[in-house]
Amino acid sequence: MAVPNTSTFTLQDVVNEVNPTTDDLIDCFADAVASKFDSTYSGSKNQLLNFRNYGAVSLTQFSIDYSASYGNVFTACSLGNSSDLDNLWHDGSGTSPSVGDTIYQDSAGLYLFTGPNYWYIPNGGLVMQVNSSGVVTSLSTC
Repeated sequence: MAVPNTSTFTLQDVVNEVNPTTDDLIDCFADAVASKFDSTYSGSKNQLLNFRNYGAVSLTQFSIDYSASYGNVFTACSLGNSSDLDNLWHDGSGTSPSVGDTIYQDSAGLYLFTGPNYWYIPNGGLVMQVNSSGVVTSLSTC
């Protein structure tokens, strides 16, 4: 879970997220991953508040045909529709998910959306397959 996006988090919150070699602020900075800092707060990386929102997942919303999951790409393409849509979120950089992206049921990234069936994405006429870890394993165009 990310460091809270508040000014009241503790060093223990940072330790829980970074998992440093030793539980002190200096080691947290040494063991932190640069890309996980929120650029709004990262500053000079010399105080606890620089870890605000560290590790937060940036998610993009997209819609799928939630009326049914399908056993293969052909069936999903031929039976998928845009009338029974539900929103999901992915951690990729595009509008629609890509292979390797993780899919979530909520905008906070707390609940994975898991497979292994095929799901129709009306935007772009795509079909994705998601594994039991919520990761897109294949993506096909109808």
